[in-house]
Amino acid sequence: MGNDYMLVVERFHEEFERLELTQQRLCGYLHMRQSNLSKSIAGYRRFSYSEMKGLCGSSADVFYIFTGIKATDDYGLPEPHSARPEELLCCLGTVYLHIRAAGLLNRDKASCGMVQKQLEYIQCAFGKLDGRDNIFYQVQHHYNYTQEKMAEILGTSTRSLQALENGRKLPDSEMIWKMYDRFLVSPAFILNDPRGMWNELNHVLSLLEKDSRDIILKLLDNSFCLMRRN
Repeated sequence: MGNDYMLVVERFHEEFERLELTQQRLCGYLHMRQSNLSKSIAGYRRFSYSEMKGLCGSSADVFYIFTGIKATDDYGLPEPHSARPEELLCCLGTVYLHIRAAGLLNRDKASCGMVQKQLEYIQCAFGKLDGRDNIFYQVQHHYNYTQEKMAEILGTSTRSLQALENGRKLPDSEMIWKMYDRFLVSPAFILNDPRGMWNELNHVLSLLEKDSRDIILKLLDNSFCLMRRN
């Protein structure tokens, strides 16, 4: 494992301490043995996809664990437990389209570029991991990479990449991090994590000027109302 991935492990431990979870309780969320948890926290073992999905069911900020970004504001959006992932993805898409059309991100150019890049992936994939439309396949073709080039960037073999693209293999925690680190693909997309999408949406909204944010919040409120009617 690369040293940069260890930042993910450190943030995992930080969240574990913030929530004051016992290792036994944490193992319950992750559906794993305590011996494997100890190895993963020490960086000797990667968390599996199913283990990270289990963590998404807790109060841990999985989006922060992978990205280092915390949503510091809450703009009154429906809580993640009451919103479907499809609804939150739709709202992220709405924000992205308005940001791109109006050039609304004006304060932090570096963050703005990163956020725009992350949100672009909504248009090419919805975090699917099965079939030929999954996120690994879509990103490779988005950049017009060969499988060899994509595998080299991700530090894996072409055989493993093919398995990821065909849905025969699910990404572990290090691969989820690499997709964010190399391509800025949101871990919330890959994990289909409502709380992660909710945190990401609040973070993107925090980058907007207040007037622009207020307009988009009204649009999002209308979008949620329409989706709930359907």
